[in-house]
Amino acid sequence: MPIILRLLSRLAISLALLLAVSIAVFASVEILPGDPATTILGRNASPDRVEALREQLGLESSPVVRYWDWLKSMAQGDLGLQATGNRSVWSTVSTPLRNTAILAVVAFATTSLAAVGGGLIAGRRPGNRADRALSIGTLSIVAMPEFVIAGLLISLFAFRLDWVSSVSLVPLGGTPLDTPSTLILPVATITLVAGSYGLRLVRALVAEASSQPFVEAARLAGVRETTVLRRHLLPSVAAPTAQVLAFSVPYLIGGTVIVEQVFAYPGLGSLLVEQIERRDVTVVEAIAMIMTTTVIAGFLIADLLGVLTTRHTPRSSSRPSAALP
Repeated sequence: MPIILRLLSRLAISLALLLAVSIAVFASVEILPGDPATTILGRNASPDRVEALREQLGLESSPVVRYWDWLKSMAQGDLGLQATGNRSVWSTVSTPLRNTAILAVVAFATTSLAAVGGGLIAGRRPGNRADRALSIGTLSIVAMPEFVIAGLLISLFAFRLDWVSSVSLVPLGGTPLDTPSTLILPVATITLVAGSYGLRLVRALVAEASSQPFVEAARLAGVRETTVLRRHLLPSVAAPTAQVLAFSVPYLIGGTVIVEQVFAYPGLGSLLVEQIERRDVTVVEAIAMIMTTTVIAGFLIADLLGVLTTRHTPRSSSRPSAALP
């Protein structure tokens, strides 16, 4: 199949998946127990106020009509109005979205460094002490949930050593970059989990490349290890490693929900949990779709990288393909 058709097919699949997820998100909010208008206003609200809010939220219409109207608005970039306060949803989510984006970008940078650096150290000489130590360490970290790792970091660095605060509060009107210390523990938690997973994948790629005849021949010829790494190993694993890193984007988005809750970080994850409790359906649906779109975009980028590298990588390079998800 021509590469353009393969790329278009991947894009079509991603759009279909996004549509399916939008249906699931809308249905999930619909089946939540209780009446949203009554939950928002309280049980003591007058029937007239409840009825007015139900009309504002469009609850009098059928679910199919409400879904179609919501989908059209989302496609046009209109997130709607918040049920409580009558503010635009965008004004509610913009600041938490910025905070989550900062956390995700910083965490992606540190995760990439940990995965690529550790994977090269462990995989270039499979079975040596560094490889065994990193393999055991990363396996232990991957086996633990994020909140357990977060709790251990808080206990050690916040309570025992008192180096950083146990909560990541951002000054009112400021950004996390104004107080970088607020990012230390959340970024460390995400990096330990996502970086360990990525390191194991990169390590497998590098180990497979290290066993190729042209790499072994270079070492037997007395070529320095740094030269072998630069000229042979890195070019062989660059494309699949980029794909591995792209696959970490969905985790960064999903993992921030737990991490933000543990550290009281004011991002989209914390806002999502708060708005679910308040039953503000417009905000919940907007946040869910923002996160879903980002996750699907991450998978799409990884998929497209796989298509492009398969198309343009020569067979003679013996590009490693094992360990890709």
